[in-house]
Amino acid sequence: MSSLKISSLTNSIIIKSLLLLIVSMLVIVMIGTYVFTQRQMKTTLKLSYDTNETQLQQLANTANNEMEQFASRLSLLAKTSEIQSMDKFAAAGYLKSFNISSLFISGESISLFDRNYNLICNNSMLGSAKISYPIEFNRISPHRPTISPWYRDSDGTPKRAFGVVVSDRAHGDGRLVSNFSIRRLWKFFSEYKVGQNGILIACNGQGEILYHPDMRTWLDGVHKISELGLGDMNIKQDQNNTVQFLTLENGTTYLINRTFNPTYDLGLIALQPKSEIDAQVSSVKHVSRIILYSSIIAILLVSLWQILIVCKPLNDLIDHISQITEGNLNIEKFNAKRSQDEIGRLAKVFNQMHEMIKRQIQELNNHREQLEKEVRERTYELEQANKKLDIISRTDELTQLPNRRDMHRTIEKEVDRASRLRKSFSIIFIDIDHFKDVNDTYGHAAGDAVLKAVASTIRSLLRKYDVLARYGGEEFLTLLPETELKDAAHVAERFRKQIENQTIYFGGREIKVTITLGVAQFDSSQGAEKCIQFADKALYEGKEQGRNRVIIWNEDIASKTETKPS
Repeated sequence: MSSLKISSLTNSIIIKSLLLLIVSMLVIVMIGTYVFTQRQMKTTLKLSYDTNETQLQQLANTANNEMEQFASRLSLLAKTSEIQSMDKFAAAGYLKSFNISSLFISGESISLFDRNYNLICNNSMLGSAKISYPIEFNRISPHRPTISPWYRDSDGTPKRAFGVVVSDRAHGDGRLVSNFSIRRLWKFFSEYKVGQNGILIACNGQGEILYHPDMRTWLDGVHKISELGLGDMNIKQDQNNTVQFLTLENGTTYLINRTFNPTYDLGLIALQPKSEIDAQVSSVKHVSRIILYSSIIAILLVSLWQILIVCKPLNDLIDHISQITEGNLNIEKFNAKRSQDEIGRLAKVFNQMHEMIKRQIQELNNHREQLEKEVRERTYELEQANKKLDIISRTDELTQLPNRRDMHRTIEKEVDRASRLRKSFSIIFIDIDHFKDVNDTYGHAAGDAVLKAVASTIRSLLRKYDVLARYGGEEFLTLLPETELKDAAHVAERFRKQIENQTIYFGGREIKVTITLGVAQFDSSQGAEKCIQFADKALYEGKEQGRNRVIIWNEDIASKTETKPS
């Protein structure tokens, strides 16, 4: 009898399937655990790399912000009245005052130069001894600070010279130059931690070391990162996001992260010892072994329970599930012989699930139709919103005129049209005279009212295909398609007279303003940008002649402009 039961068990397809399942699951678990271990090891390594990368980027952002703030402070100083006066005593007293000297650390200096690059004064407390800055004065731009390469002066500390333009129409533009010391960043670098025993190195684009924890060794004179064992690494180009290990001259292998900011010529290299990564990987392997052994024991126990308990009802239940999976939701309920055991309760839950699936499928179909309707409605709303955003991005908020960027696109289109039709067009550059005095006298709200009134008046005098844009501040630019220079001059004169005769009322006060206009005609050999520049130069010629006038660009103005000292 017992041998019969044994024979029945050995011939049962269910038992054979369970045994095969046990073996298969054991193999899968072992392979899965191995794959899991390998992936976790890679994940641990990648996590360390990504963590270092994130922290390094944060440090780089901090360093960049420090230099951005330094440049911003220098630009703000260049706009102060004491500096713009270009007076030696006023500027020197201001630069040596406590409020200004506190902005600079030991070893940093700031100097003011006149238009011929002669020293006016600096913040030295021992007079105004000339300090040498390795920066090309004639290349300092009025638009943003100019920065020199890293250099070392007498104290041996790496520095960079920052230079800005000091605008003074009475005496000509000068230059305000200061040096930024790397010591400002050493505090952040020294507090930065790479793992437990990692190293942070700062260098410039030529691989010259600007910071190293061992300052006495690596900051005494000029040293290159190649001396550390980094080989011929090009910090400017060798910036990939792959995990990489590198062995230095001291024989220690490190995980390397690096970043470089070309604007400020500053590269950061983070080195974390490989031994720290290996320690983390070792713990992952230990956890993986525990998972593997636990999984094998669990599979054996569960499989034993299946062999002893699961029989035909499970196959019948599987048949029902298969039919539902194939889409046959109208099959009869599953009935178990013993309703109180696990199979019976499973059958009860299965029947409930069967009914719920049928009900939810119907609800999902209804919900899908509703969602499709909402998607169509939201898509339409999004398209309308995008159209509004496009209009906003091309419009000046105050005057509701096209902005500078939109005007450039309009001019590009007009250049193409003029080329096809072989018809020229003209540009009028407009500037409100003494607009700063309006703001100073009546307030910025009055200034805004003047801008809107001038814009509205000029726009009312244009043809429907002419274009008026706010070019910036109190400046406007007018595009006159198919208009010769002499006709554009008549239009500009009409603008000038209308504004001159106009009275603007604000807060119970009458405000009178005038405008100066520069007129230029597009020349395909020169290009649109040159045409704008010519109109701008004609405008400034009008300002020099006393304002409230129309100046037409011609060869005399061009010659006069070229002969002006830079």
